[in-house]
Amino acid sequence: MAKPWKILDLNPDESLKQCLHKIALTRIQETFSYESATMKGEDVEVLHDMRVSARRLRAVLRIFRDCFSKKKFRKHDARIQSLIRALGAVRERDVFLESLSAYKNSLEPADRKVIDLLIARETTARVLDRRNLMREMKFLRRIKYEDSFAAFVKTSL
Repeated sequence: MAKPWKILDLNPDESLKQCLHKIALTRIQETFSYESATMKGEDVEVLHDMRVSARRLRAVLRIFRDCFSKKKFRKHDARIQSLIRALGAVRERDVFLESLSAYKNSLEPADRKVIDLLIARETTARVLDRRNLMREMKFLRRIKYEDSFAAFVKTSL
């Protein structure tokens, strides 16, 4: 799992507004730094890193929810939660498939057929979950969500 990005130039003598702005922008940039590699789909750990980063971003939002307008907060919280769910669905399949493969290798060859069928079913389900994730990520890219979020943070504080 990737370590969280450090918040650069964070100064406790600055206002809450300035600090929160730096924290939120760093977390959104961290989350979307994994976007292109996640969309390529070549490394399951990159997807996991994006999910963890998105969860960190949502945690920051929720901790400071009283600093934002309720209507705009709900919109952004829901959008980030939707991304987290889509990432989570794929990640959970990846973990399960990895467990199934390890379990399969511990069985006698005659007993592996049932696990092969389960792996095939889960692989198909993962493809569908990944399609949903790609749809979500393309939507966020199309609406320039990273920029929209930055504007939300800047204007809300």
